[in-house]
Amino acid sequence: MNLLGKALVVAILVMSIVFMSFAMAVYSTHQNWHTTADELQQDLTEAEGKLAANVAEHDRLESQLRGEIESAQQQVRKLETERVALTGRIANSQSELEELRQERRDATASVAATQQINQQFATEVTGLRGEIRTAQTDRDASFAATVSATEEAHQIRNQLETTAERNQDLTQQVADMTTVMREEGLDPTTRAGDVKPKIDGFVSKVQRREGTMLVEITIGADDGLKPGHTVEIYRGDRYLGRIDILRTDPDRSVGRVNTNYQQGPIQEGDRVATRLKLS
Repeated sequence: MNLLGKALVVAILVMSIVFMSFAMAVYSTHQNWHTTADELQQDLTEAEGKLAANVAEHDRLESQLRGEIESAQQQVRKLETERVALTGRIANSQSELEELRQERRDATASVAATQQINQQFATEVTGLRGEIRTAQTDRDASFAATVSATEEAHQIRNQLETTAERNQDLTQQVADMTTVMREEGLDPTTRAGDVKPKIDGFVSKVQRREGTMLVEITIGADDGLKPGHTVEIYRGDRYLGRIDILRTDPDRSVGRVNTNYQQGPIQEGDRVATRLKLS
């Protein structure tokens, strides 16, 4: 067998294999399409069922949607009605608001007028309070002056009563003293400055100067002794003389011995008295 024959045999073998492969493929394909057709038929049945269910669901949803649309339309109509009512109410409210604004403007004007009146009243009240305080001050001053005058009048009346009583007592005392003075041999008309007080003391110092004997005694102005008065000097029951007072200090005096009345030497420690009463 030559090469051509071998090639033809190989070609026939190859073609046989190819045709066999095609045959197996056609058979296999025939079997797959039948299975696929069954599967598709089953899928179609399921799809038809789902379609029927979806149609029913669609119808239900459409019916529900129509109900909701109707409800929404009713709600819209209701809201429209409410809108119209609210529009009317808003118009009324606008009218009432304008009236309230006008009332507020009127009230503001009234308040301003009232405040002005109140300010005037406050000014008048302040003035009246000042006048009242002034009047009260004047009244208090007048009352105090009245009370003071009344008290002063009472005091003056009491003083007058006391003075009258004192005058009566003094008149009686003067009458009694006049009687006593006359009984003692004294002139009631003698001035008080000319009357020597009834006192006594001692000679504290004796000094002779230029022929004049000066005597210092232990009684002075505090005892009522004055320059020009005279005092008597004695020792026991012996009269020694008289001293004319020249100068007085509160607790001592200095006098000059009157030689016309001297009846003995004068020494420190001798007694002196304005009225001599020898025992």
